[in-house]
Amino acid sequence: MYCVKVAEVNKMCRDVVEIVFDRDLRGYPGQFVMLNVFGYEEIPLSLSSPKSLTVKGVGKTTKALLNSKKGDVFGVRGPFGRPFSLPSVDEKVYLVAGGIGIAPLNYLYQTLKDEFEVIAIHGIRCKDEIMYDYPEIATDDGSAGFKGNAVELFLRIADFEEKMRVYSCGPKPMLLNLYKAMKKRNLLDCLEISLENYMKCGIGICGSCVTECGKRVCKDGPVFKGIDIIF
Repeated sequence: MYCVKVAEVNKMCRDVVEIVFDRDLRGYPGQFVMLNVFGYEEIPLSLSSPKSLTVKGVGKTTKALLNSKKGDVFGVRGPFGRPFSLPSVDEKVYLVAGGIGIAPLNYLYQTLKDEFEVIAIHGIRCKDEIMYDYPEIATDDGSAGFKGNAVELFLRIADFEEKMRVYSCGPKPMLLNLYKAMKKRNLLDCLEISLENYMKCGIGICGSCVTECGKRVCKDGPVFKGIDIIF
């Protein structure tokens, strides 16, 4: 474990902050770190940039992180896990995110946007949950962008006649719907999904994050190719 100091805290939307550290975390898009929040617990969080984590307050520890301030110190293990692979130069790139699943995909977006055609789709419940300035927004209530979910918007705008690479992270029902849509079109080899199962050790020992098909999310993932997983 090593320690990092908070350099900046940015409020992204209701119950979500971006914590920027004073040093690079030496990871790749799709990887995660185990963050030790002293006085609370150690939790897995995906990198949202080379030196930041984007956190939604849902439990005791993540809610404590919402009150982070410049100068705070945290312990870090990692980065761990399998990152997203890079697309081919002739592939159009689609990012399909649901809720806080946008965090690892934002890192990927920033990595790819200058060299590839990237369409980033973010599905949220309402406009108050917008985190990043992406043009393709889907809201459940129709308060911003497309009325519906991220997968519905993806299916509306995707050109399945072109070569594509689809990356996704978000709630499991959303990932399942995307998986089914790509499988129906025999395109699972074009799909990469980042899973967010509960983790304890982060290094493949405890078995708490094992999927239904026997894969360990922390060690075999968290990014899986569509052809390698079974929902």
